[in-house]
Amino acid sequence: MDKNQGLNDAQLEAVTSGLGPVLILAGAGSGKTRALTLRIVYLIKKMGFHPENILAVTFTNKAAGEMKERISKLLGKKGVAMPIMGTFHSIGSRILRWEAQAAELDRNFVIYDSDDQESLIKEILLQERIDPTKFKPSLFAHIIDRAKNNLQEPEDIEVGDKQFNRMAQEIFTKYEVELRKNNAVDFGDLISLPVKLFRRHPEVLEKYQKTWQYILVDEYQDTNTAQYEMTKLLAAGHKNLFVVGDDAQAIYGFRGADLQNILDFEKDYPDTKIIRLEQNYRSTSHILSIAEKVIELSPRQHKKKLWTDNVEGKKPVLYRADDELAESWFVAKTIVELQDGGKAKGELEYINEEDDSILSRVMRASQSRIVPKLKNREGLNNIAVLYRMHAQSRVIEEMLIEASIPYQIVGGLKFYERREIKDVLAYLKLLVNPNDLVSLKRVINTPPRGIGPKAFDMLKEALIVRDEDSIAQVMNSKPAIKSFFEILDTIRNLDEREANILDILRNIIKLTGYETFLRDGSEEGESRFENVQELFNVAGIYRGEPWKEGLNKFLEEVTLMTTADEIDPTSQKVTLMTLHQAKGLEFDTVFLIGLEEGILPHSRSMLESKDISEEVRLAYVGVTRARKNLYLVHALSRKTYGVRNMSLPSRILKAIPMELIEVYEYTYGS
Repeated sequence: MDKNQGLNDAQLEAVTSGLGPVLILAGAGSGKTRALTLRIVYLIKKMGFHPENILAVTFTNKAAGEMKERISKLLGKKGVAMPIMGTFHSIGSRILRWEAQAAELDRNFVIYDSDDQESLIKEILLQERIDPTKFKPSLFAHIIDRAKNNLQEPEDIEVGDKQFNRMAQEIFTKYEVELRKNNAVDFGDLISLPVKLFRRHPEVLEKYQKTWQYILVDEYQDTNTAQYEMTKLLAAGHKNLFVVGDDAQAIYGFRGADLQNILDFEKDYPDTKIIRLEQNYRSTSHILSIAEKVIELSPRQHKKKLWTDNVEGKKPVLYRADDELAESWFVAKTIVELQDGGKAKGELEYINEEDDSILSRVMRASQSRIVPKLKNREGLNNIAVLYRMHAQSRVIEEMLIEASIPYQIVGGLKFYERREIKDVLAYLKLLVNPNDLVSLKRVINTPPRGIGPKAFDMLKEALIVRDEDSIAQVMNSKPAIKSFFEILDTIRNLDEREANILDILRNIIKLTGYETFLRDGSEEGESRFENVQELFNVAGIYRGEPWKEGLNKFLEEVTLMTTADEIDPTSQKVTLMTLHQAKGLEFDTVFLIGLEEGILPHSRSMLESKDISEEVRLAYVGVTRARKNLYLVHALSRKTYGVRNMSLPSRILKAIPMELIEVYEYTYGS
């Protein structure tokens, strides 16, 4: 393997490095995915590792799938064995299913998403006579997630005053009991439980250490305490640990990621070989110059200097908008200019602040020409509008609609969060795990069957104590309950050799009456049914497997899907997303909006220097998403919480020398 593979010197060194710990400090756009992929191929072809002895941990399941495709092509063999690849959560889930008995779980456990988690916590709060409107389930879910990320038990957590801390510990304890009753785990369990398993059962840990003789971890700067410990335990035997990361792109501290993990890698592994990937293949030199000035505001980092051969391209643009309406007008007008060529003719009409809602302003202004309608939609998928908070997207959306610019917004109501999709998934979960009381409560009266809260509570108590006489009594007193379980049993007893997952889905929506329930003659009903039909398309990849096995895989894939997995890079639409969601992506043109103090950096970060540093890294991530065109935008005033306030330019903008940017001064109506 040499430079004919298209590798630069640093990449080649990374791919062909020897055994032992290796730290790859990979700058933005430096080709780390290619280096990581070729490293795996090198391990198999040149160093004699069997694929099953290699574990590769990626940031998203989508990234794992893309790497598998590349590796398969590079190995040049169809049907060749592949390394175990996936996210920490998907790897942890596999371990727990393989070692279910030692982990004290039923291997058919279901994975609760955030909605399931909050539903269960709400039930506990009501049982404890705690008002869930005063103490929100999401608050306790956050406390529990943080504790599990830090490998803490209920008695270890310390939040708020003594009274609230005691309440949180009790809710956490009861939550764990209820999870196990439901034969369920949550996202935090998928990593914390394998770590506990390895600590309690050294023989199980030793088995995986022998199996996974070489471990690769991508995005190492984003690991939390539990992920760090899981990696450390698995690599303890052979020390063959190859991690790739960029401390300049560590932006998930709010999720529990610990930047110190990558900064202290050499302390954990004294024989570490460090390789820096500093040649950028993504952005122009103009964009990289700005990125360098931005990241200098963050002092805690491994020093590296990105460079590129791409010296062409325009200077990044700074636009000072009067307010959020002018900000969105600039974005829409510039997109039209980029797509249709020339200078777009348009106007921005201001109105009195008698009714100053964004929608009212747009509607009134639409009577004149705000921006011309977009003609050329080809290549819109190469344009992104990035912002710090979801709330910033609304006025942008309205202006894009006015200009006939199609867009996809990432992080809004996701496909798998739609009510009809969660209903069907709840039915599927019950087929796999009849003990899932959260899913049972969701669908036992959907469609309506006349099964009210009292009847469900009676059933729930009988199911929890597993009293057959009580269960029979409840069913006899409420025939609708008996009919519900008979339908599930009918589907559950379908022959695995003759039925597949699509047959299961068809039976569910037909026998339960759910299709009739959705298709009520309304346009909304038909739209919701179309969403359910789309679920068939997603599940179809498992139709060649026995239905129970395919169903388990499908449910796990859906539950572990991340926001990044849902982005459609081929759709001819402008992408709107937060900076956190943009990590790992790239676009020809990027608009980074809302560059004001209190927004980026966010007001919540102002008290701690480490939080300010993370906001700086967030801006750095935004800048380095751009390949060719970068537009930096800030407003002189912005309306928040119903009040218009003057805005100060972000310190991030102040760090950029004026000679590196071009200031645009649009005249309205020009």
